[in-house]
Amino acid sequence: MSTDIIGAAAGAGRVGRYFSVVSALPSTVFLAYVYVLIRTGAWNGPLNWSAVVDFDPAQLLVVGLAALVLSLALNPLQVQLLRLFEGYWGSGTLAQQLATMRTLHHRRLRADHRMAAFRARQRLGGSRLEGAAAPPWMVRAAVRDATHRLAEGRYPDRDSEILPTSLGNVLRSYESRVGRPYGIEAIRTIPRLAMVAGERETAYMENQRTQLELAVRTSLLSLLGAVVTVLFFWRHGWWLLLALVPYTVAYLTYRGAVALAEEYGMSMAVMVDVSRFRLYDTLRLPSPRGHDAEVAQNAALMDVFGFGDMDLGVYAETRTDIEPGTSPPAEPDPDTA
Repeated sequence: MSTDIIGAAAGAGRVGRYFSVVSALPSTVFLAYVYVLIRTGAWNGPLNWSAVVDFDPAQLLVVGLAALVLSLALNPLQVQLLRLFEGYWGSGTLAQQLATMRTLHHRRLRADHRMAAFRARQRLGGSRLEGAAAPPWMVRAAVRDATHRLAEGRYPDRDSEILPTSLGNVLRSYESRVGRPYGIEAIRTIPRLAMVAGERETAYMENQRTQLELAVRTSLLSLLGAVVTVLFFWRHGWWLLLALVPYTVAYLTYRGAVALAEEYGMSMAVMVDVSRFRLYDTLRLPSPRGHDAEVAQNAALMDVFGFGDMDLGVYAETRTDIEPGTSPPAEPDPDTA
């Protein structure tokens, strides 16, 4: 679950800024919206929109305190909320049936994208789209190929890893691919990398994570706002259409969360690419002299990270020439030394 692998990267700075942005702001907007609905009198009488602008300072204070309480209540649940949006819906019968239906839908969708891209490439037949004289049918085929390959790339490589939601599939695709060329498993490694990575890599990941969580929280509260609107206006005719406003916000912010998940996954890849040698040095492991040696060493390292057997061979000498937050100097090439 990709939403769990960067918890250690947050540091103490998350408490203030993170709480204000991800928890307090959406909760305040949500409760302010509910307060406006209450002021209209729609719950138990005729609509009175003029009462909306007649604010009571004492009531506003209550709304502010309620927003603080809601923020404090939801903040520890953020990981569970992300898992819910990823498609981890529990072991109940109804939840399992719904998850099965959605997973099968995404499997079919991925297969459709793959087939559409294959047909577009067949139509192109290896033709090159060079110059402005390319016929329109070739351009259309190239566009279809690129579009469907991009959509297919948002899914994990294996069907067994496909999840019930688009957000879950994007996160799972990066979770399974990040670090693979080096024999690194992202879930086990990135929390440790976050402890030694440079400030820029950590800040990049934190920023993407914060935006992702803000989008998810906003989507959830907007959905709740749509439900509350229906409860208030179901007896007021066309006014019930007001529920489309928070529902539209929920949909757009969810789509935004899917896009942000790709940026978050890219930030994980950057951290692995840039900071992995700093982790090796911190663990006093010898710097690999080649790709095969790195993959072999990481196979044992992943077992250790998974609380398996300790079999890492000889430790390297303690390095004293590396400043915190910098990369170790390049090792000499044994072939040219």
